[in-house]
Amino acid sequence: MVVLILRAMALLAFGGLGLIPTSGRRREKRRPSGERRGSRWPVLANLGGFGLFFTLLAAAPGGTEGPMALLLALAGALVALTGSAVVVRSRAELGAAWSLMPMASDHTGIVTTGPYRLVRHPIYLGLFLLALGEAIAFGSRPAVLAVLVVVVPSLLWRARVEEKLLLRVFGERYLRYVKRTKIMIPYLL
Repeated sequence: MVVLILRAMALLAFGGLGLIPTSGRRREKRRPSGERRGSRWPVLANLGGFGLFFTLLAAAPGGTEGPMALLLALAGALVALTGSAVVVRSRAELGAAWSLMPMASDHTGIVTTGPYRLVRHPIYLGLFLLALGEAIAFGSRPAVLAVLVVVVPSLLWRARVEEKLLLRVFGERYLRYVKRTKIMIPYLL
């Protein structure tokens, strides 16, 4: 029973992200001047990767009995909750600069505070931790494999596409930021 509760917590950590209020972008009637949009393909790849991940998570969960199932559920729930906290904090820091589709404008500028002091794409780090935590909580080896082989590469692709857009819009200012931060994992990657 405890294993099921911990697994539910891991799932709720992901589902709760949908409850985060979005920025005022949706209410804006017109786009700020100078706003540029990036490709939608990496976003679609993310959605496909997470679709495969959740399919495998549902199709191949590990057992719910025994000390290993409990340990995996506890560790996975903690990793998933940490990932959720990183996403929530990062989205809050972005404020009006957040968008589902890649975009950049002088109106919002470059966000370099909060988690963005350490990495350029902390939301993607949080999503990685969330998915990995859920896969661990469920004891699902196929879901862990999907995270590593499909979800992470799609997140990195999306980050690279966004970086090209940000470099086009902000030029040297963004390049200085790139030189002092990592793309997704503090001090490593």
